[in-house]
Amino acid sequence: MYDVVALGKLLIDFTPSGTSPTGMRLFEQNPGGAPANVLCALSNLGRHTGFIVKVGMDTHGDFLRNVLVEKGVDTRELISDPDMFTTLAFVSFSDTGERSFSFARKPGADTCLKDRRVKYGYA
Repeated sequence: MYDVVALGKLLIDFTPSGTSPTGMRLFEQNPGGAPANVLCALSNLGRHTGFIVKVGMDTHGDFLRNVLVEKGVDTRELISDPDMFTTLAFVSFSDTGERSFSFARKPGADTCLKDRRVKYGYA
């Protein structure tokens, strides 16, 4: 059924996008996580893809699910956890263009994916 299935990180990258009228830095919400990027690219090329991942049951998790659906990635195994927060990454760029990340997770949902069989006593 699938050409590629991935398990991994799905998060929001907040990237700098200018300053407000009062001089405060503005950030743009972007879907992120290397596995998600690969699946979306493959889906754009006509491949059937699926993602096994966890996000928080929050506005960021809803945004990420919607992006994957729009890109044609199967989200049947995307778990929205009401007890977790979707991981956020704030991106900074050096003068040479190198990226650095500051993650907001305590812990993030993407780091708490567990085998369902363990939860239900099958493993």
